[in-house]
Amino acid sequence: MTQAAPVLPGIERVDKLYLELLFRCNLSCTTCYHGEDLKRPDTVTVDQATAALTYFTAAYDCHWVCLLGGEPLLFEGLPTVLMAAKSLGYRTEICTNGYKRRAFLTQAAEYLDMLRVSLDGGTADAHDSIRRPGSFAAAFDTLAWAHGRMLPFGATCTLTGENIATIPALAKRLRDLGARDLMLHRVRLVGNAATSGITAVTWEQTQHLHEQLTGMDLGGMTINTDILLPERCPQPSDVVEKLEIAPDGRVYLSCAEVAGPGREVRYDFERATLLAADAA
Repeated sequence: MTQAAPVLPGIERVDKLYLELLFRCNLSCTTCYHGEDLKRPDTVTVDQATAALTYFTAAYDCHWVCLLGGEPLLFEGLPTVLMAAKSLGYRTEICTNGYKRRAFLTQAAEYLDMLRVSLDGGTADAHDSIRRPGSFAAAFDTLAWAHGRMLPFGATCTLTGENIATIPALAKRLRDLGARDLMLHRVRLVGNAATSGITAVTWEQTQHLHEQLTGMDLGGMTINTDILLPERCPQPSDVVEKLEIAPDGRVYLSCAEVAGPGREVRYDFERATLLAADAA
């Protein structure tokens, strides 16, 4: 097997793999970093996804995967990939918009350790203005379905200047529903966010939100409030917190920003290995 060290020097372990199965989505959110890529037909095959899981557990001691897109519930092989991940010893998640794919989600739920639904604020107005009318209600309907099945669930939310004031309300609603966690990200002005008029959050805004959230009774729910502080990004270590792979093999390493900066490395789905970006 190709050795990892020459590609990611000094990196011995990937804590969590984010594997994008396809670009296609049933929404086109104004914050989405994929932008025009949402129109691309690129998709990973079931065999390629399984080979990637095998590679990362062997080469980087990775045992935690989140499958996403695009919209992962549009990927017909999702249950098979999740089953393969479980057989390899992975903790499994998907990150979905939770919009009108309940029957298919039911098929995949057997192999899920965690359902994660992406949200864009704590009110229907904030969320739906970024996504589409009715999508906030649909997302919470999916979360309530997971609660009823006793399937662990959480949410992720991209912070913008327009929705940040609604996050405490979102946290309270998720807490009351029984969510395990809420993962926050700061918007990056790339993709759709670069042209939609969305504004980035300031450190003053995130500091205020940090004070609000750390002062709340969250019950058993956790929130990654540390990303709200400028010193969040850790010093370099031998562990990559998050490694994300796009369907075309682009690789992102990130500590706090969605997608993060692109790296001079790519994942070759045909060879099932990481390569230097300029490798043949």
